[in-house]
Amino acid sequence: MTVLTSVNVLYFRVAYLCSLGFFCFKNVNSILDNSYFLVFTQAMDLPQLTMSQYSAQLGLFGVLFGMLAFTDLIPLLEDNKTYFYSIVPIRLLAYFVIATLSYTWKSNLFLHNNVIFIYCFSEIWINFVIYNSLREEKEVFFRSEEKKRYIDESIDDEDEAFGTATLEIEETITTETVEEVTPEESIKEATPKKTVSQSKKGKKKNHKKKN
Repeated sequence: MTVLTSVNVLYFRVAYLCSLGFFCFKNVNSILDNSYFLVFTQAMDLPQLTMSQYSAQLGLFGVLFGMLAFTDLIPLLEDNKTYFYSIVPIRLLAYFVIATLSYTWKSNLFLHNNVIFIYCFSEIWINFVIYNSLREEKEVFFRSEEKKRYIDESIDDEDEAFGTATLEIEETITTETVEEVTPEESIKEATPKKTVSQSKKGKKKNHKKKN
């Protein structure tokens, strides 16, 4: 789909992280007490995490979410696709591992809670869409480059063929002009021409002999 391009989804992720950072400073319970959030928690049978909106740790979380958004925003503005080609698969794998541990490691309540699992799940979904979009765009780019290369090679071949054809035509023209020269003309060209002074001297000698 043209809507789910890598750029659009990356901007969505930046906005998503910025909104999480904002709610960490504003009121984190507006997320934790959300009805959809609670339904998903009960569906996955996860322990619910409760936090006070005046906790000092929320400031650290807000800064971290803001920095995560900032690390994607700068390469996105620079159109640095190489950065996303390398970081998105690693990020997708890391969040998948953390989400798996959060769901299966029930004895560790630091990981086994609804906040960690839902955040990792959302990151898996977002990064998976980004990865697919980047892969499709990369394939389209390589196809266009191959077409350009093929067109350039065909143009070069046509130029070479045209150049050889012109050389052959010039060679045939020169050979025809050489063949058209008659033997008499070649003899005339071979005989040296007398200069004006030599012709005058010859006339004077003939005149003296007659006298």
